[in-house]
Amino acid sequence: MNANEKAQIHLRLNQCNSKLSREIDESHRELFALHSAKGCLQSGSTVIASLKLIEDSANSFLDHAIETVAQVCRQDAAFDCIVNATTPNLQLLKQHLKQAIAHATSRGGVTQMTSVATSADEKFQAICDTLMERLAIERYDFVKVAKEHSVLEEQSAKLVVQSKNNGGKPLAKHWDAMWAEIATQLWNGDLEPKRQSDIKKAMFDWLNSNGIDAGDTVVTERARALWQRIQADG
Repeated sequence: MNANEKAQIHLRLNQCNSKLSREIDESHRELFALHSAKGCLQSGSTVIASLKLIEDSANSFLDHAIETVAQVCRQDAAFDCIVNATTPNLQLLKQHLKQAIAHATSRGGVTQMTSVATSADEKFQAICDTLMERLAIERYDFVKVAKEHSVLEEQSAKLVVQSKNNGGKPLAKHWDAMWAEIATQLWNGDLEPKRQSDIKKAMFDWLNSNGIDAGDTVVTERARALWQRIQADG
């Protein structure tokens, strides 16, 4: 990773950080207003809802960060930048959880606040642990894709030739049929992806149901391309 790539990655991650901060602020304001109107602000449901928002926001940040950094560089050092940006964001998310706890326990005493805070901290730590596990998994694919890209292109070309020579359905037709199915699911509302992995799963479901063997990296690249387009249009 050269200096220009490093600078570009930091700029992109700063955008991701700003997006996360803006969205988590807005979502919690809406949560508190809604629960206040319903008369349940001072209850455990506020903390539960806050934890759900935090989990969704953390995963959304990671989706966005991986996608935008991958467009610049796919080396280990580039992924380290993503990891380094994740830790302070978890602290930001915890501050919003503390606000939710304060609202939920405003009518209770110290004992209630301590009990709720302890339970919430445990659930928050579980979210953090799961996110760290996901980072370890994502790192493998992040780096592996770059190393295997040229090999995959060569293998795909061979598979297309073999399919045609054997009189079978060319591999490209399989992808066309898969894209048609995914487009139909999106149009009908059967597929409402919240992250790239939702699209990847739908693609593998179709491929497996039609007896088509496709590598994880090949499907990941296609799922990423569609998710980036959805994000751009959104």
